[in-house]
Amino acid sequence: MSVVVPRASARRRVALLRQVVRRSDRRLAWVIGVTLVLSAVAGAVQSLAVKGIVDAAVDRRWGPALGAAVIGAVGAGLIGAAGRAMGDTQQVVTNQVGLQVDRDTLEVTAAIPGIEHLERPDYLDQLALVRSEGQSLMRAVFALTAAGSLGLSMAAALWLLGALHPLLLALPVAAVPAVVLVPRSQRAVDHAAGVAAERQRAAAQLHGLFLAPAPATELRVFDASARLDRRADELWREVSAVRFRGAARGAAQAALGWGCLAGGYVAALLLTAQLAIDGRATAGDIVLVSQLALLLHGDVARTATAARQAAAAFHTVDRFVWLEDLAAELSAGYRGTEATPARLVDGIRLEGVGFGYPGSDRSVLAGLDLHLPAGTTVAVVGDNGTGKTSLVKLLTGMYRPTEGRITVDGVDLVALDVDGWRRRLGGTFQDFVRLEATAQHAVGVGDPAHVDDEDAVATATRRGGAERIVAGLPEGAATHLGRSYRDGAELSGGQWQRLALARGMMPPRPLLLVLDEPTAALDPVAEQALFDEYRRTAEQLGGEGTVTVLISHRFSSVRMADLIVVLDGGRVVESGPHADLLAAGGRYAHMYRQQASAYL
Repeated sequence: MSVVVPRASARRRVALLRQVVRRSDRRLAWVIGVTLVLSAVAGAVQSLAVKGIVDAAVDRRWGPALGAAVIGAVGAGLIGAAGRAMGDTQQVVTNQVGLQVDRDTLEVTAAIPGIEHLERPDYLDQLALVRSEGQSLMRAVFALTAAGSLGLSMAAALWLLGALHPLLLALPVAAVPAVVLVPRSQRAVDHAAGVAAERQRAAAQLHGLFLAPAPATELRVFDASARLDRRADELWREVSAVRFRGAARGAAQAALGWGCLAGGYVAALLLTAQLAIDGRATAGDIVLVSQLALLLHGDVARTATAARQAAAAFHTVDRFVWLEDLAAELSAGYRGTEATPARLVDGIRLEGVGFGYPGSDRSVLAGLDLHLPAGTTVAVVGDNGTGKTSLVKLLTGMYRPTEGRITVDGVDLVALDVDGWRRRLGGTFQDFVRLEATAQHAVGVGDPAHVDDEDAVATATRRGGAERIVAGLPEGAATHLGRSYRDGAELSGGQWQRLALARGMMPPRPLLLVLDEPTAALDPVAEQALFDEYRRTAEQLGGEGTVTVLISHRFSSVRMADLIVVLDGGRVVESGPHADLLAAGGRYAHMYRQQASAYL
């Protein structure tokens, strides 16, 4: 179900459009302004020239006919040249501004400290629409700017019509329904776009699976390509149907407006014909009225287009403002100013912590009381869906608890400066990034301040067990990774994970080191060697009070932890060292022995 985006205030709409204008090239703007004036005057001049040609031909005066033809040719040339120059210039400026709007949208999204918005379909729908319609903002500015040119053109046409007969001044009245209804027709189109946005994203995501090697391989192995392709096509057909219905409703409204204008055009020609029959107008006047009526028709059409583009742009503005407001609302939970401690003394405590994802009535964590002592390694285990990864999201500040609080040496995590806290985090996550850059940067980005520090990256690479991988690359750490580069080196899943592990080791003195299923793509021997390195690293960092949180389904890895926490149903059901939990014969002992028996 699509979200209803509220209408932004006129002040914020105008402010955003002014910001768009300031980003345009001033020189190109002058070109557009001059061409608008030329095209406005040229239309009336060309109409007068046609009248002169007809009247001169009727009177058999070839000199005036030739002069009128030259004037008409100049007018036609001005219209053609101005239109071409304006179209090309507008295209350049529109593309520039569209890219900037896209960048602004991504910056707003990236500036939100948490990730709640990235897991909200309503936000993702509006984000996709703004990114795809950013160019409409500049097109609307051009259309509104053209209103002055259209007004000048209409004024010239009306002056000529009024000179022939006062009743012809009523011709623009027939255009009022078109001016009103055509912009309104855009609302139906915009509404349909909003309704279809979620299905459109889903279809694009399904089709995107066919373009990446890993999912494409799996689809072929399971012979699922045809089925998913059909599902994507079904979604596209649904999107097309929704958009078609919106377009049809809009077209019906627009057709009514254009029908009224066509009636006015016919009436004006009939009136002029009657004047000619009565001897009060010439054949040239009939042609003039026909030309001016067509000119007015074109002006009204462009006015209606300008109004429609403005309506579409304002709706895009409304969406962008909604994104900004939601970003401000979500960022409000990250306004802490307390300094992050230099080292941990007590550790991290969870006091009555409860958590549920927005839009869901189900609590993932409930009444969680837990102490993660400074300088220890804490393993969190449990079945899938027990809240392990959600706990990591809370500890790293990606979400805030819905109940209770998390403290760092007694200071509420909400009160800490989020940037300062994030700079003291390290780790590797289940869904790690395959960063297609040089190996140096793919690892070094784990500590942006030292991304180009070869010694720091080499140390992290060794700690993450990726030393041999980097050494085996054609150009070592300078080798580009991934298929985005023609000379990029492709890596296996395990190799990518080792680089992710190395990236997580970049922060030199983290207060919290999170390892969320860090060895899923590694074989048991490599996993054991890596955890031996982890143990040494944890012992070194223990002097800083670093808390290492390990989430793993492999109990052979969990044994090395100082404290093991067992989650079930979002609650702590057991905690303690491996030996104590094994001796207690509870949930942990059952899971451990069950997994161990699989290797016998």
